[in-house]
Amino acid sequence: MSMRPWFAAALLLGSAPMAAAQTDGAQGWISHAEAETQARPIVLHFRRTVDIKARPKSYKVRVTADNRFILFVNGQRVASGPSTGDTAHWREESIDLAPWLKRGRNVIAATVWNGVQPLKLPPDASAQQIAGAQGAALFTGTAPLFQQSIATGFRLTGEGDAAEIATGKRGWRVKRDAGHGFANGWRQEKYWYYVAGNPETIDAAKADFDAAEPRETGDGWQDAVPAPDAAARTLVIDRLPQQSYAPASVGKVVRTDLPAGAIFPARPVTIPANSKVTLLLQRDAMLSAYPELDVSGGQGATIRLTWAEALYDAKNRKGDRDLIEDRRPIGIWDTFVADGKARRFATLWWRTWRYAEIAVETKDQPLTLQGFRAFETGYPFEQVGRFASDDPQLQRIFDVGWRTARIDAHETYMDTAYWEQLQYAGDTRLQMLISYAVSGDPRLAEQAIDAYAASNVDGGLIESAWPTRGNNVIAPFALLWVGMLDDWRMRQRDPAPIIRNIGRMREILDWFEAYRGKRGLLTKNPQWNFVDWVGQSATDRTQFPSYGKAAQESCLMSVHWLGALQQGAAIEAAFGDNATGERYAARAATVKAAIRERCWVPTRGLFADNPDGDRFSQHMNALAVLNDVVPQDEARAILGRVMAPGKGIDAPEGVTQVSYYFAWYLAQALVHAKMGDRYVGLLDTWRDLLKMNYTAWPEERDGAGQAGKNASTRSDSHAWSAHPTADLLGIVAGIGPDAPGYARLKVEPALGPLRNVSATAATPYGPVSVRYRIAGDRLTAIITRPKNLPGDFVWNGKRYPLAKMTTTWTVPRR
Repeated sequence: MSMRPWFAAALLLGSAPMAAAQTDGAQGWISHAEAETQARPIVLHFRRTVDIKARPKSYKVRVTADNRFILFVNGQRVASGPSTGDTAHWREESIDLAPWLKRGRNVIAATVWNGVQPLKLPPDASAQQIAGAQGAALFTGTAPLFQQSIATGFRLTGEGDAAEIATGKRGWRVKRDAGHGFANGWRQEKYWYYVAGNPETIDAAKADFDAAEPRETGDGWQDAVPAPDAAARTLVIDRLPQQSYAPASVGKVVRTDLPAGAIFPARPVTIPANSKVTLLLQRDAMLSAYPELDVSGGQGATIRLTWAEALYDAKNRKGDRDLIEDRRPIGIWDTFVADGKARRFATLWWRTWRYAEIAVETKDQPLTLQGFRAFETGYPFEQVGRFASDDPQLQRIFDVGWRTARIDAHETYMDTAYWEQLQYAGDTRLQMLISYAVSGDPRLAEQAIDAYAASNVDGGLIESAWPTRGNNVIAPFALLWVGMLDDWRMRQRDPAPIIRNIGRMREILDWFEAYRGKRGLLTKNPQWNFVDWVGQSATDRTQFPSYGKAAQESCLMSVHWLGALQQGAAIEAAFGDNATGERYAARAATVKAAIRERCWVPTRGLFADNPDGDRFSQHMNALAVLNDVVPQDEARAILGRVMAPGKGIDAPEGVTQVSYYFAWYLAQALVHAKMGDRYVGLLDTWRDLLKMNYTAWPEERDGAGQAGKNASTRSDSHAWSAHPTADLLGIVAGIGPDAPGYARLKVEPALGPLRNVSATAATPYGPVSVRYRIAGDRLTAIITRPKNLPGDFVWNGKRYPLAKMTTTWTVPRR
């Protein structure tokens, strides 16, 4: 997703319960005496010593900060956080420091920073004034938009002997780092919406590089003081694991004007005094990582590191993602100023890139670039799912999708790790399904379900992205959140996330009731009703979805509501109130009848987007099929009319086609209509991307949607386009649930033209592996399942029981 500044408004605070116990957050917060009187951004270093008689087996602490911290023990980085939340659900990290402690004197240190700049508004500011100030802040702010804040502070509590080092006790010292600051990212790259992690500036002559060292050095250290407004946050224990932090390649130099510069970073290179040089490095693939650059000498030299997903031509257009030529990187950059000493420049926040440009301008001393390294970061998924077949491009599509999903998964799911780092509901639903199928780890998904529930706006809707300091309500995304609950109902064993959020589901479904017209369809509501970037521009949002001229009714919005009502009815029947479930089922029936009566256009054999019958889309017809507006025989004919044969996800003329994102719903409609064998053909669109050497999937097609007719897609790291990774396992290999809670397994492959497939998918009970081989007119299927997961193999409508943990069936191909 991508937003625009005129959607920014006042900070919204959630109040729904989260999946973690609350803790007493009013005590123990510390800060610098001048932290709230000096302008932000601010970087603080905290430290204290502790003497230990013997190395402990356990030394457990809980740590948090506002905004963020990096924790060190005896000079070693051991943790970072807190995981992103809102002020009503501020997370504490649980960490055992024992592995890093030693007998004798130990140093516990933390670097804490806060880039959120308070809005300067009169007490009686109007909503319009607040929105205007928030919009302007997007061009001046120095904290990512996802970051909320109360006041700069740090908090550590301990269990047992570790209670000695709690921040509520004396001994903690603090120093402001005058050499470390932040810049505004959107002002740097200028062309596209940017609200993610901010560029950093480090002036080595003023910065403190020794705050975690054994002895306190330099001026400015003082006793820490209590932080203000501690009770304004509600602390919750973070149930997510620490993010990964693993060495990764920074790539190789592919262009430079420095003689012998190509040997870097394998070997040091020296830039002469009074020189300007650049080194462009290319990685084999995109990644999210913490960069570190080692330098020596070069007092007063300026080093600028620009991070880019791709290179651009003179007209700011991308092309083949491997192409170098005279193309240039466009993106944010970090700035380092050397002080003549050996220094390691390291950003506090991670970067996402495939291309990195190091631009150096020296003064009277030469500067040596000693080394350049990266530490890949992200949610620590363990890969279980695999896919291989006699079509090797499909494995590449699977792998690129999994890479994209990992790049965009951190303490929250992110729409794009480069540009926004926001957790949007439309994107997140698909990212959750990838997580379920490939890793089987549901913890990040559970975080997302609870996070959206905590944002309650306009009497029941959710924020389109949460957490955030902004306000951008997308009404259909609330309906997709109901879809998340239903996905969880089918794919996860633990019903708790559904049960504790069922009240929020009711608020969402009932919110739309006020906009139901007299003839059964939804009328226009006051929120942004985004469905897909395809069909509208970034500035005109009245085109898609469209509305009938007479009563401003929308068939497309109505079919969205229909699907959520059906899901809500199933959820109520399983975990909630039967009467409420019956009410949702009854409403779904009336909406379905209205769609059938008022949106069907017989001359086209399609459902129209509005009751005037003048606009048609793959979106409307895919959802009509998926939500059973028509029987299966009609569904197949409809889908055939909205797909251009042999052209991937393309639509015929006169039909608005889905984007990479919404193609997931088209794929599910094919499966629902028993047309899954056409799924492999849809992937021709992703094959075209492979030809352009993408290493992570983009936000949208070049020249489409918000990109504009002659422009390239903004983002090359958008996980909403990665759903084929889940569907190669769920549709082609056919591995999926056959009962709620994944209580039964169904293996129903849709092989299309493939003759050999080998795949593994994660389930809550353990991995399921399949091997298929077609020889002549026979299919042999070998299926291995967990012992406690019963199920069936389904082929050509016939069920074959999986009687053993490994079962082999040889059946007629047709």
